[in-house]
Amino acid sequence: MGHLPIRLWDESRNAVNAIEMLQNGDYIIRSYENKPETWNLKPPLLTWLQVIAMRVVGRNEIAIRLPSILASIGSLFILFLWTFRLTKSYAFAFWGAGILATSAGFYGEHVGRFGDHDALLVFFSTALTYSCYLYYLTHKSCYLYWAALAVCLGILTKSIAILIMLPGIAMFFATQKRAIETLANNHLYFAITLGLVPVISYYGVREYLQPGFLRFVWNDELFPRYFNSSENFDYSSENFWYYFKLLWNKHMSIWPLLLPLVLSVPFLKRKNEGWLYLLITSISYLLILSKGTKNYWYDASVIPLLSALIAVSVHVVYSRLFKTKTYALVLALGLLCLPFAQAHNYALNPSEKYYEWETNGISHFLTDENHLQNLTANTQLLLDTTYGYEPHLFYVKKLRIERLLPLERTIIQHVKTSDTLLIGHESTLNALKIGYEITVLDSSYSHTKLVAVGKSLL
Repeated sequence: MGHLPIRLWDESRNAVNAIEMLQNGDYIIRSYENKPETWNLKPPLLTWLQVIAMRVVGRNEIAIRLPSILASIGSLFILFLWTFRLTKSYAFAFWGAGILATSAGFYGEHVGRFGDHDALLVFFSTALTYSCYLYYLTHKSCYLYWAALAVCLGILTKSIAILIMLPGIAMFFATQKRAIETLANNHLYFAITLGLVPVISYYGVREYLQPGFLRFVWNDELFPRYFNSSENFDYSSENFWYYFKLLWNKHMSIWPLLLPLVLSVPFLKRKNEGWLYLLITSISYLLILSKGTKNYWYDASVIPLLSALIAVSVHVVYSRLFKTKTYALVLALGLLCLPFAQAHNYALNPSEKYYEWETNGISHFLTDENHLQNLTANTQLLLDTTYGYEPHLFYVKKLRIERLLPLERTIIQHVKTSDTLLIGHESTLNALKIGYEITVLDSSYSHTKLVAVGKSLL
């Protein structure tokens, strides 16, 4: 969990939000560089959890990623229960969870193992869809309250993203002639009310304390962002089929190859409500998602549904071919071997891509005790003028708190003789060498160097 440093973009922003919240004690307004947040506008549930984790395990990568790890384990647990309910087979339940666990769109960057919002969103989305299915099966109103709780916490995690699940759920209830009955259930409205109270309260208090916040939310989090008409975000470069191709080619490993078995289910079994529910909610989610803004990890919430759909479909075909359960576990383990090996290798051997070293080199430097010994209170950070992103800012704040190292950022126009600079880009070093004699004090991680500035050459 802690091998790679905090990642650009959202994880590093979240980490700064969390460490500043831990320090300033303001649990309503996220801040960045000690100013009210106007870029990361999502409600602070993830940040609260990260603050709790830092209080328990310290200011480190594990604390920032622990809520996501626990949420991912929770998603696997729900999927196991759900698939077992649909197949009555521990082998296929294990396999359904295994499909999810070995899908790169679930365990990869930005989702299952990192401090972004999406692992938590996946958990609440999976809990929502499962709760609604349990309500359909049992007619017990308690599941409406569980569904409302999932929606409430999903919104407090990542705004309205979880609501994309609801049209598919409603469509299934309509096809099964349960819509009118559900709408006539007073518990539905009680549940909705209870779920909305925390959400409305949070946004109301946030707007009161940070005037103009709702305007930012509308423009950058809601429909203008979805339709790519936001003033600040535009993710419209990909076409309608972006998520379908992403799932097929990258995010679900080899599992899309089993699509013919999924499509064969209607011909093998006259009625399979669980299969139909998974199919409708999955397709609906993907269609709505595909119509709007595009981002590499936005399909994560549908992967648990597709995992269960594949497992259930293969179980239907298997039950037609074999009357015994003897081969089920062998089949499950056999099909999981290659995807598990890929996921296992990724999890235990994470590494920087060659083009990421300049971005993340300073983060590596600031997490290495051997390099930290060479830093002083006079060390400054000099970043590239174009690509000078700050995924290391969490570590800068951590060192400021724990070691009283200020590590202020400077610009090349302010550099002077006798400065000590930590730089991460080759272009920055080359620019310095044009104007000054440079002595390298410490060097590591490709272009990341601690240097002393000598006399001027100009």
